This record gives sequence, C-alpha cells and structure tokens, in this order.
Amino acid sequence: MSTNETRLIRKYVNRRLYDTRQSRYVNLEDLRELVVQGIEIKVVEQATGTDITTPVMLQIIGEGAKGGAHLLKADFLSGLIRLAGRDDAHELKERLNQQLKAVLTSVAATPVAPRPVVTGSSSFQAAETAGFRPLNTQN
Repeated sequence: MSTNETRLIRKYVNRRLYDTRQSRYVNLEDLRELVVQGIEIKVVEQATGTDITTPVMLQIIGEGAKGGAHLLKADFLSGLIRLAGRDDAHELKERLNQQLKAVLTSVAATPVAPRPVVTGSSSFQAAETAGFRPLNTQN
C-alpha cells in the first residue's frame, strides 16, 4: 500500500478506532498526527459502513480547542450551525468549502520564517539577535 492511499479507520460499537493498515487501535491524537503528516484518512462505522470522517475530524478540532487552541470562534461555529438548517444550505456549504480550501491552500504555500535559535545568552542578546535594538536611556 502506498503512502498516497487513504488510510481506513474503523470505528467499532464500543467507540474504539482501529487503523486497518497498522492493525492497532488508535485515538484521536493518533488520527490528528496522521492528518498533520498529510495522510488522508477515512473513518467508517464498522457495523453500518457509514462514512463518519467529517464528524471525527470535527471531534479532533474540538479536542484541540479544549487545550486552549481555538481554531474557530464560537460566533463562526454558531453561524455554521444556523447554516446547516437553511433550505439553500447545500449551495452555501459548497461555496464555504471552496473558500476555506482556497485559504488553506494559500496558507500552505506561504513559507514560515525560521525563528533564530539563541542558546546560552541573555534576553537582551536574544532580542538583538532577533533584530531588536535596546533604547538609549541615557540623556
């Protein structure tokens, strides 16, 4: 199996997740790590075969928010919940999905500047290394 293939994860009635490629039980953090590594996942309920990838991904995002890393603000999420109840929700969902994908593609293409590594020096030296210069406090 190549690394480009989608990783199948089965969710059992006991709510445990099973990675069929690695033949082991996994948790949400394991799935988050797979996604971060660029591995596509598909989560299905073992009993019904229903694709539950989207709710599991939302659960991963929610677990990240518990640690204080709020990716999406409450007012935005409230708007999404209201959107789901509209008659024209399908068209709006598609447009929203396209726009968010465009943002993610743009962010992914932007290189991240490396931070300078400073060891064994004072905070003043670290600030100077980062490009900050101390103010002249003498009159």
